[in-house]
Amino acid sequence: MLTPKELILRPQPVLLSEFDLTQSNPSRMIACLNPPFEAVQAGHAIALPDDTFDVRQILKQVPSHFQPDLVSLSARVMTFQPRGLHALNCPTAMKLGDTFHLGDGGLSQMIRYCQKLNCDYHWTYQSAQHLHFFAEAGLKNVFWLPASIVLKFYVPPTFEKSYDVIFRGSKSELHCYRNYLLNRLCHTGINIQTKDYIRSLQDYAKSHIVINTSLNGDLNRRVFEVLMAGGFLLTDRIRSQTGLFDLLEEGTHFECYGDETELLEKIQFYLAHPEQAAQIATAGHQQFLKYYSPHTIQQKLYCYIFKNQIEPLFRLQHDPRSHTSFNLYTRIKLYEVIQELHRLNTRLNLLCYHTHPEIASDLADLSRTHLTYIVEAKNIAPIKTSFAQTGILTQLSLQSSLPADSRFQIVLLNGTRSIQSLQQHIQDTLPYLDPLGFLIVVNPQLIAIQQLNQSLKKHDYFPIELSVKLFDQLYPLTLENHGLMYQKVLPAGYSQNPTLMADLTVNEISSAKVIQQQLKHLSIVRPLIRALRSIRSLLHQ
Repeated sequence: MLTPKELILRPQPVLLSEFDLTQSNPSRMIACLNPPFEAVQAGHAIALPDDTFDVRQILKQVPSHFQPDLVSLSARVMTFQPRGLHALNCPTAMKLGDTFHLGDGGLSQMIRYCQKLNCDYHWTYQSAQHLHFFAEAGLKNVFWLPASIVLKFYVPPTFEKSYDVIFRGSKSELHCYRNYLLNRLCHTGINIQTKDYIRSLQDYAKSHIVINTSLNGDLNRRVFEVLMAGGFLLTDRIRSQTGLFDLLEEGTHFECYGDETELLEKIQFYLAHPEQAAQIATAGHQQFLKYYSPHTIQQKLYCYIFKNQIEPLFRLQHDPRSHTSFNLYTRIKLYEVIQELHRLNTRLNLLCYHTHPEIASDLADLSRTHLTYIVEAKNIAPIKTSFAQTGILTQLSLQSSLPADSRFQIVLLNGTRSIQSLQQHIQDTLPYLDPLGFLIVVNPQLIAIQQLNQSLKKHDYFPIELSVKLFDQLYPLTLENHGLMYQKVLPAGYSQNPTLMADLTVNEISSAKVIQQQLKHLSIVRPLIRALRSIRSLLHQ
C-alpha cells in the first residue's frame, strides 16, 4: 500500500472536522487560508498568506518529518494562483471538476487556468466526457478517477424500509431539469421525500427507490454515494462518454430513465416489485465495495503518479475525441454555449448543418439533446467510419437532407463557407428553426459579417448577446470571435413559454458592435490595441 506524504493546497478555509488530530504523524497536510488554530498547532495545517503565494515559501514551514512526495490542488477557484509549482522536487496533481455550467468559471476558463499552472497530472473525479478538451489543450497526464467522493466511507447498517421514494440533494436554480422532474412527479401523486444530502446516507438504505438527476448530463457523486450506502439507484440515462456504463451495468447495479414518462413507469414497477429493487441495490453495493471504495480509488491515484500504473479504462485513450485537432477553442466556446442552453431546457433539438464533424462529435455527449447532423450524401460513409471510432452513431441522426417535419431550437451553420453558400444554407434551414430558436454561425469571415447581417435582416433575424442569471449574478454566454448568434424579432403579442430558458437574457446588438467585438478578440488585433495604448500613454507623460 502506498502512503506518500501529500501537501494539499486549498483556496478556502477548511473545517476542523476534516482533520484527524489523533494522528501524530499525518500523511496529509492542508495549506489553506485561515486554517483552524488546533490543526496548525497539531502539525496538520499551514496558513496561506493570500491567493498568490509562493509554494516554495510554504514548504519552508513544513516540519522536517513531512517533506511532501506530492502537492495537490483543485481547479475550482480561478483567483487561487500559487507560484513556483514548476520548481518543486515532487509531482503536482490538479483535480478537475464542475465543468458543466458557467458558475465556477466554465470549461474554457478552467482549461486556461490549468495551462497557466501547468501541473504534472490532471484528473477528474466526475464524468470523463470533457477530458478530451483538456488533453487537446496540451495538458500533461490527463486521466479519469471516478468515485472520488467527498464524504467519508460509510458502512450502512441494516434498516427497515421507511420511505418509498426519496431524493437527497440540491434543488437550487442551477438544477433546472432536476426541479422540473421533481415537480412533475409531485403532480402525479407520488410522495417524494426531499432534503439536503449531507446527513442522508442512511436514508438511501431506508428507501425502496433513490432518485438521482444529474445537473447537466454528468456523472455526479450521488451515483456512488447511493451505491456505497446500499440504496437502489434510479438515475437519468446520461451518455456513454461520461463513463457510467463502463463502470456499472444498467439493470444489474442500478436503473436508468430517459424522460419523465420512463421515470414514472420505473417508479411504479419497482414499488410493485421491491424484491427486484433490493437485488439490484445489493449488486450495486457489492460492485462499489469491490472496485470503487475511497481507499481503492486513492490507491489508484498514487499508483498512477508514483508507479505509472493505471487501468486502461481510466486513461484518456478510451475517448478517441482526444485525438482531434480542428479549431480547439472554437469548439470549446461553442460547446460551452450549447451546454448551458442544454442545462436550461428539458429537451434540446439541435441541427448541425454542414458543420465540421468534430463539432457534432463534441455535442453528442449532451444527454437531453436530439442532434441532427446534415452532410453531403458523398460524405456520409466516411463520416460514419470516423464516428464509429467514437461510438456516437447512435447518439445522432446523420442525414443528407432534412425531414419536412423537423423543428429545431438551435441551428449551427459553417461560417467559413463563401457568403453565397452561407446564404443558401440560411434559406435552407430557417424554415425549420423554432420561432424562439437561435441561429449560430460558426467562425464567420470578418469581411462577410456585414453582408451576413443584412441577409439575415431580410428574414427578421438580428445579432444578439446572451447572458445567464445564476444566484443573482449575470454570466455572459459568448462565443467571442468564434461565432455569431441570431434570433428572430417576434411579432407584438407573441407569447413566450415561461418554462423554457427562464434564466436566459437576450439582447439585440447592432451590426457595428458585432464587427467591433470580432475585431476585439482577434489574436493580431489585441496586441496592436495594447501597443497603441502604451504609445498614447507615453505621449501624454
